[in-house]
Amino acid sequence: MFGKKKKKQLTEMPPAQEPQIVSDGSNGFISFDNVSYSYELSYDEDEDGKNAETGDEIRDGKRYVKALENVDLTINSGEFIAVIGRNGSGKSTLAKLMNALLIPSKGTLIVDGIDTSREEMEWEIRSRVGMVFQNPDNQIIGASVEEDIAFGLENIGVPRPEMVVRVKEAAETVGLGDRLKKEPNLMSGGQKQRLAIAGILAMKPKCIVLDEATAMLDPVGRKEVMKVAGMLNKEHGITIVHITHHMDEVAGCDRAIVIDGGRPVLSGTPRELFSKPAEMRLYGLEVPQVTALAEALRNSGVDIPADVITVAEAEEALLKIIEKEADPVRCTSEAMQKRELLRRTAGDPYVFREGPNSVEAVNISYSYPSVNQTPKKAVDSVSFHAGDGEFIGIIGHTGCGKSTLVQHLNGLLKPQEGSIKIGGEEMGTSNVKSMRRRVGLVFQYPEYQLFESTVAKDVAFGIRNDGLTEEETAARVDEALKAVGLDPENVREKSIYDLSGGQKRRVAIAGILVMRPGILVLDEPAAGLDPAGRDSILEICRELNKNGNTVILVSHSMDDVARICDRILVMDHSAVRMFDEPSKVFENRQELIEMGLTVPQLSDLFHRLNEALPDVNISRKIYTVDDGVDELLSILGRKSDEGVVAGQ
Repeated sequence: MFGKKKKKQLTEMPPAQEPQIVSDGSNGFISFDNVSYSYELSYDEDEDGKNAETGDEIRDGKRYVKALENVDLTINSGEFIAVIGRNGSGKSTLAKLMNALLIPSKGTLIVDGIDTSREEMEWEIRSRVGMVFQNPDNQIIGASVEEDIAFGLENIGVPRPEMVVRVKEAAETVGLGDRLKKEPNLMSGGQKQRLAIAGILAMKPKCIVLDEATAMLDPVGRKEVMKVAGMLNKEHGITIVHITHHMDEVAGCDRAIVIDGGRPVLSGTPRELFSKPAEMRLYGLEVPQVTALAEALRNSGVDIPADVITVAEAEEALLKIIEKEADPVRCTSEAMQKRELLRRTAGDPYVFREGPNSVEAVNISYSYPSVNQTPKKAVDSVSFHAGDGEFIGIIGHTGCGKSTLVQHLNGLLKPQEGSIKIGGEEMGTSNVKSMRRRVGLVFQYPEYQLFESTVAKDVAFGIRNDGLTEEETAARVDEALKAVGLDPENVREKSIYDLSGGQKRRVAIAGILVMRPGILVLDEPAAGLDPAGRDSILEICRELNKNGNTVILVSHSMDDVARICDRILVMDHSAVRMFDEPSKVFENRQELIEMGLTVPQLSDLFHRLNEALPDVNISRKIYTVDDGVDELLSILGRKSDEGVVAGQ
């Protein structure tokens, strides 16, 4: 990030004027005053004006897409701010303006007394406001930890003796003091993000902006980054601006700002915002699971506070209610087991079966070559069997081998030991091409693979050489677009660049579905999406599964796999540690934590309730709001056990 040339400003700037300087900081550490920003795109239109479809401004054959509009916002020194909003709302643009990577098209932005429009002050601004981006691998360039931390210092000419001190201090502050000689490529995702923070910290910034810095991390990595951010804020007084889609991270911030349509629409403490779930959902957001549980209980007549936002708060409130109102008849072990059985058998549970869309891995092992070290074993004697039409989840800490394993399922990698069977047929050298068409693999951030000029051309790429007529190809493309919830009439001829992030991801999935695979393997398909976009992608997966596809989902979200998977495969250090139904997997809370994972927030809550009130026999096999409400209402004698239904 440091030492690179600033991105060329493409938007039309206001007339030149004397830069404003606010030396006393009276308007806050960062102050937006009527700030707007528009991105420039090439556009084939002769006349200036407004694009009828999007409302974007057309000027001199250029299209200006407005990202932020008339933003007035103040961030005070020492605050820990969360910035939340749906994809495309303008959050990342807001962040880049704070760091002078972008300059306002209109209005004034003051950072620590400096007007960001002063081009000669850009490095001064960036030394005060550092940015950590989403993908740690895109930020790290040094061959060792100390070399990477020193990179920014070298660019601004810090003397070597001082540089050595700063590097050591920064590394120790983020918990990497004993890893200065370690190669970054051998570190976990959380460690890499802490390294990225250390590189910023060595510059002695007053503010650090985390632009979805936890989006690609496993649960432990997320906790590592948030712990470091909290420590830097509380102990060192560094202002933190945290852009995130994880509401549990928002709960620990001082203030949260909701961005929608390019401007702030809500601001308040997390407790103030989360106590209004309906309003949050209006902006495509969600509230923590414990908050949603409290909301559902209140709607069912239970007197529980509306501002519950943490597991500890939910535990405290529910213990009081249960101790006061529990029905002794419903608190026996037999009653609890009956409720669990009803939940397990409610709906239409999957029954394992063989078939053309079954997948079997038999003792798969694979090691990546290494020039200077012993080859790293990524997958070690892994075996599992997914039935025809089953929905399998794969979870595990970063680097445990999940992505390596799924790349074997469609022949991208060939097992060094063991075998892969699709529909009972072993995958070998002679049939790998035909097998690959039966197993569609969607990589993490699949929208990065889009490259054609229009949606239709990109979706059709995989069947271009199948000998289909133009009409047949068009029909297949439309079929795939409809399967991912896109209207072919509206998007078929659109440029890829005119789509939102969520739409791009749907188009990428459609490009796999057009080949009609019976098995769909998705590696973190919802990473980086807002709650509405995530739910949309997962609903597509669920519908495909209902229509007969076998679906294998790799995810860092325990909540997601708990809600939609028939069974969950847990990997740890390249091997399989568990493979069972969600309720049985998440019952092993402590073991999962020791493997660097977590359990769904409600699972954690009900484990705590069970341990605190052992005589009440509260089920620990709870991980959805519906299940939680049913369990608690039954214990309180407000719901018949026969009325228990499975949470969706």
